[in-house]
Amino acid sequence: MARSMRPNLLQLYIAPGDGSMSSRLSAALVGALVDGQLDDGDDLPSSRVFAHDLGISRSVVVAAYQELIASGFFVSKSGGSTRVELGARNAALAGALSSSLHPTDQRTSLPDEPSGPVLRFDLLPGYPDTSLINRTDWSRAIRTSAGGIEDFRPYFGTSDPELGSRHNCFPELQSILADHIRRRRGFLADPEDIYIFTSVNASLKVLLPVLVESNNSIAIEDPGYVTARNAITGAGFNVRSIGVDEGGMMVSHLRGSDAAVYVTPAHQFPMGSRMSVDRRAQLLEWAEREGSLVFEDDYDGEFRYGVPPMPALRGMGSGSQSVVYLGTASKVLARDLRIAWAVVPKKYRSKVRQRVAEEGDSVSPIAAKVLSSFIRSEALTRHIVSAHHTYAARRQRFAEACRELLPEMKLEGIDAGLHVVLSSEKLFDDVTVVKQLQQRGLACMPLSGYYLDKSVRIRNGLVCGYSRLPETQALHAVKTLRDVLDRNGV
Repeated sequence: MARSMRPNLLQLYIAPGDGSMSSRLSAALVGALVDGQLDDGDDLPSSRVFAHDLGISRSVVVAAYQELIASGFFVSKSGGSTRVELGARNAALAGALSSSLHPTDQRTSLPDEPSGPVLRFDLLPGYPDTSLINRTDWSRAIRTSAGGIEDFRPYFGTSDPELGSRHNCFPELQSILADHIRRRRGFLADPEDIYIFTSVNASLKVLLPVLVESNNSIAIEDPGYVTARNAITGAGFNVRSIGVDEGGMMVSHLRGSDAAVYVTPAHQFPMGSRMSVDRRAQLLEWAEREGSLVFEDDYDGEFRYGVPPMPALRGMGSGSQSVVYLGTASKVLARDLRIAWAVVPKKYRSKVRQRVAEEGDSVSPIAAKVLSSFIRSEALTRHIVSAHHTYAARRQRFAEACRELLPEMKLEGIDAGLHVVLSSEKLFDDVTVVKQLQQRGLACMPLSGYYLDKSVRIRNGLVCGYSRLPETQALHAVKTLRDVLDRNGV
């Protein structure tokens, strides 16, 4: 029997922030699902009673209820009452469905800085704007998926029940991803060679020990993606840094002793360059000649502005034999989905299956099913097209403001992705600048922190994401950058 919840029995934490009160109340109610105060089928109090007991406006409660109904957590009953939808608590526990309700709360401070001033301008790189997800499409995907968790059976396309029972494998999502990759990134992938992980870094930790000889080095970009570097060293491998320029990683610096290379060719992180076609060909020639592997992280390859698309390494020449293609939903949709994928060359299928079965991390079945439904309905394609227009406009306005107010700073990586680098010929302490910006309510990252080889001339700069910076705030954000840079003599 459903419980009827009095609001004064709920211990709600309504987080402070820049978001609307109704969205923060929505997030608090999702939190009540997570901690068990609310459960499937519970009747919610009327908006009038709830507002009275919480001491807030009834319109705020109505808006929060409508938001959660649209997102699939609550359902409206006849007579105007509201109850918790079946499957809502599992969805909240999965962590896959609440991010769009409170996008400003995903990360409001820099690493190792747990508290500080209110965040006014979020320029942290690597975060999409989850508020751009179409609520109707998302709600439909949730409703389609919430009750079907029991439909997921571990499966590897194999008759070995012992192997299949030790790892969550999702044939529906694998098949849908294969089609999505074919249409969006232009190469064929066998669904059985697509492996599902919670993150790209988790995939590296699982795949590297079975694919690469541990006594050889792995080449990485420098500056580069720090968490990927940590995942590689955490898997027990030595890394060797290779510099990057406007054409991406300088592949001529690769050695025969490099057993593998990790690259971000679509939009080098953090510098933002796109690997040139001739370097892509050279990289594949090197891998084929040396018998080495290329780990291609296509983390935000969906977004490019005014430049022609470039092929994925995996789809070029010998790429199907030498490239492990890494993709993720975290840049296109939301980090909280916790879903990434790796397309591994077929020749490694047997031993990769065994390794993933033994060491693979646990992907949420609900998140996997929601993503499957979202892609199958073409909602993901619609979202990419719509978000692309929004990001392009935000990129343009941010770049215009930078050119107007920061003419001495160089804008790099502007052609693709969701972030840019602001660099200068003047040497300055970018770590100090970032800390001072944080005190002014602006979050970004120092370029110097992405370097591994400290013996080279480390470039100073600011890595700024623009995906969550509305056009109306761009000029104000850049004025804050200008003030702090002036204070530091830049």
